[in-house]
Amino acid sequence: MSATVLTYISLGAAGISLVFGVYAVIAAGQARKWRKFFSGNEAAENLPENLEDIIEKIAQRLKQLDESSDKTASTLEAITNQLNTATQHVGIIRYNGNGDDGGNLSFSAALLDAHQSGIVITSLHGRQNSRIYAKVIVSGASEQTLSEEEREALIQALTKK
Repeated sequence: MSATVLTYISLGAAGISLVFGVYAVIAAGQARKWRKFFSGNEAAENLPENLEDIIEKIAQRLKQLDESSDKTASTLEAITNQLNTATQHVGIIRYNGNGDDGGNLSFSAALLDAHQSGIVITSLHGRQNSRIYAKVIVSGASEQTLSEEEREALIQALTKK
């Protein structure tokens, strides 16, 4: 073999070695990134060593996220059910109930939940006595007859956003 051929072979081998060296540095950097990503607060001996360990670790994390998501969904559903029974719509009408005193001290208040059910409370204030009444509201309607002021309070509660 001539010296020129040997020189070309040497240059080719050096080039291939350089390419493999660059690839090895890049692969080592990627492995470090994965180890750093999965390390969290774990000890160094628990770090994944190969692709199979990394995939297992990802699968475990996905399972934990799925369980957490299910728990969050059930908690949200429970909170939504509880919120639907809370007082959400209120209407208050103040008026002079007996006509013998001023100040609009009598009132009717409608307190309704998300299903438009609740109560209407009426307080009639007079000089000699006061009376308080409560009437049940189911789906926006009452079984008892409502006074004009009670109807106004109920309409106000039903139409306010």
